[in-house]
Amino acid sequence: MSATTGARPTLAVFVSPHGFGHASRAYAVLEHLRHLEPSLQIELFTRVPRWFFESLDPNLGFHKVDCDLGLVQTDAFEVDYQATIADLSGRLPFKTELIQDLARRVIALGCHAVLCDIAPLGLAVAKEARLPSVLVENFTWDWIYRGLAQQAPPLGDYANLLRPHFMRADTHIQTQPLCRPVSDAYQVGPIARAFRASVSETREALSINRSDPLVFISMGGTRIGFPFLEQLKARFPGVRFVISGATDLLEADQNLTLLPVRCFLHHPDLVRAADLVIGKAGYSTIAEVHAAGTPFGCFVRADYPEMGPLVKFVEKEIPGKTLGPGQFANGQWLDALPELLEIESIPRPSVTAAAECAALVRARF
Repeated sequence: MSATTGARPTLAVFVSPHGFGHASRAYAVLEHLRHLEPSLQIELFTRVPRWFFESLDPNLGFHKVDCDLGLVQTDAFEVDYQATIADLSGRLPFKTELIQDLARRVIALGCHAVLCDIAPLGLAVAKEARLPSVLVENFTWDWIYRGLAQQAPPLGDYANLLRPHFMRADTHIQTQPLCRPVSDAYQVGPIARAFRASVSETREALSINRSDPLVFISMGGTRIGFPFLEQLKARFPGVRFVISGATDLLEADQNLTLLPVRCFLHHPDLVRAADLVIGKAGYSTIAEVHAAGTPFGCFVRADYPEMGPLVKFVEKEIPGKTLGPGQFANGQWLDALPELLEIESIPRPSVTAAAECAALVRARF
């Protein structure tokens, strides 16, 4: 098989739907690619909702494809190992018919290369279609599964099945904070989406004065409850709290502003407008906090392989404090809030890692 030749550069993009971290990173790279190639046609294969990428229109094709499982989680902190293994048993090894069908589709769309943010299915499709492949990652699923095999031994077998796919990428780009350095990979800094609004514009949209202390709480793309909301109102009436993913519609309640996951405000702008971010130690939040220089109170899961490299990076590069997941639901983390609000932000120069990554991707087609 070979790609059809077309005048317009066209890129197939496979993105893991595990949380929004991979989608956020892929979005940042695609945004910079559009600056380099304004006529670029993007053909997106993922289960991440289309609205997450809608500002990349025009020239965005969306194909709802279940291209990656990652891990089944019961909430932002806990993995359901039995459900993960049961789901993987129906996916791996990849079915030949699925690979061939997707390869025919990317060829028919005139794609010149395949970009994968951690999704190994896209790498298998690129090989079948004889297209150049680009892998962007700060970890790969085989590495995660291998690290969790002690808790769930069958994950070691799935790690063995996935490893060859990740090794076949023609171009391998690793982004900080990375988990397993690869000697022949390109390594770039943290990749976050670009800011769109100033601090004053974001605060004005929230009806929050510039002088008001503002805490932004975000737990990533996994839906989770916030049982400590009454404590926020009772204990810290002079602090404004903006909470992402706490409701289906925007709501205001005393010093609280509750936002839906799909919000009219850009997540990186909320990070930059805050005096403090509270959230899970996940890739996209870390990248955005790093770009903004905002202090970060992050909840850390000690039993997850990615946590070690993430925490090491946070402790070295980001002002803030690590918190235990057991402190989240009962609001125990609030005891540390006065201390966290005293931490000063760090001015950052403009971040170029996404542009550097985009240039490497562009070189493949």
